[in-house]
Amino acid sequence: MNVVADLHIHTTASDGLLSPVEIVKKAGKLGLSAIAITDHDTIDGISSAMNASENTLPEIIPGIELSTEIDDREIHILGFYIDHTDSDLIALLKILQESRFSRAEKTVKKLNSLGYLISLGDVLDFAGKAAPGRLHVARALVEKGYLPSAQAVFNDLLGYRMPGYVERYKLKPQEAIAIIRSAGGLAAWAHPYLSRKDSLLTEFISHGLQGLEVYHPDQNPSQSGHYRQLAKSLRLFICGGSDFHGSGVGHTSTLANCGLAASEFKDFRENRLQMLQNSEIMKKGVSKL
Repeated sequence: MNVVADLHIHTTASDGLLSPVEIVKKAGKLGLSAIAITDHDTIDGISSAMNASENTLPEIIPGIELSTEIDDREIHILGFYIDHTDSDLIALLKILQESRFSRAEKTVKKLNSLGYLISLGDVLDFAGKAAPGRLHVARALVEKGYLPSAQAVFNDLLGYRMPGYVERYKLKPQEAIAIIRSAGGLAAWAHPYLSRKDSLLTEFISHGLQGLEVYHPDQNPSQSGHYRQLAKSLRLFICGGSDFHGSGVGHTSTLANCGLAASEFKDFRENRLQMLQNSEIMKKGVSKL
């Protein structure tokens, strides 16, 4: 499949290795029509990416990936076409960013008790200006020589319920969906296969979920086909992306190795247009009351 739109990308604003400007340049060289900047719990990389693209390709879709939890499962919700200046969204993200610093501190202390001698400063060196996340901790551990790769760190220490795992601020999926939609965005379930519980879809849809990430590096063609059919039957839009973070960080995916073909991206954009039209119709209806 010829990918024209990669709708799941991380930058240095969260835990990626490339800056938003570098991502735009790389996507341009690959000939992509559009990319979505979907950093974890932050919108800090969106403006610089949009400025770098200006009026040329690739189109920059302002997005986000919000980490949530339900029934002892991590669920990630993607937001597309969000208003990244929305005050309610910014207020929630401030809480999430502060919780990331607290979580990083607790993680370091827990790892120290397990014999892994890293400091919070080591983690912050990898985070740079971004709020620290588990991938920054993983990089610090790899740098110290404790484990060979970030993926090994997640497998052995920092993955969900592993010895070094620390609970985070528990945002609920319905809260993530609500804040994305109130900020004018489209809400989709990221890499649904990883949850191993498709039955959650019914609940998520009742809270306003609109889409499914059909294409993702952790979902094989058979699984992608399953979610494509599920999305069709439930009238959800489909999306997909590489979940690109950069090379050598435990994520083997390369930019544009997953995403939407031209016809699929056309359908994706039409969902956005339909949402805008429905919003205008509602506004006109209210004004007549």
